[in-house]
Amino acid sequence: MAGFPPADMPGLAAYFRGYWQFTRTIWEGAEQAQAEAAGEAVFRETELAGQLLYQERGHLRMLAVPGMRPIVFSRLFDYRFGVDDPARLQVLFADGERVGQPYQDYLLRGNMVAPAADHLCGPDCYNAAYTLDSDEGFTMETFINGPRKHTRVLTRYRRQAGLSAAPA
Repeated sequence: MAGFPPADMPGLAAYFRGYWQFTRTIWEGAEQAQAEAAGEAVFRETELAGQLLYQERGHLRMLAVPGMRPIVFSRLFDYRFGVDDPARLQVLFADGERVGQPYQDYLLRGNMVAPAADHLCGPDCYNAAYTLDSDEGFTMETFINGPRKHTRVLTRYRRQAGLSAAPA
């Protein structure tokens, strides 16, 4: 891989491409975490230049409910690196009823991938930022604020050694 941190959108796409393991902690308006999750994710190339398809799968454990079975989850997002604007990373929904609709919009700033705009879902505002910690890991922190939610989600990613993501 090229230098760290990536200096442009093609470098950022190369940085993300591949297999990752993640852990996630979720706080909902309290100092004590309400849930934890763990799983695997992959950023795969597609036929469109500058696009990676992100897929995650994992198990969520509610901390306040002892003995509750973990909840299995999966998500898909469409990452577009400089496709419509050479300076921006656009993330679109790639599953559910909102496929193809915009979710987040980012700018690369040193070792940070910072929000370029807020994402409003009804009256609630979603913002996330990525910190590229090293070649082998990054952190994503999401805040959801509004009249219905006051949530913080911290996800830590570690590259899975020896695995690469071939084109789909």
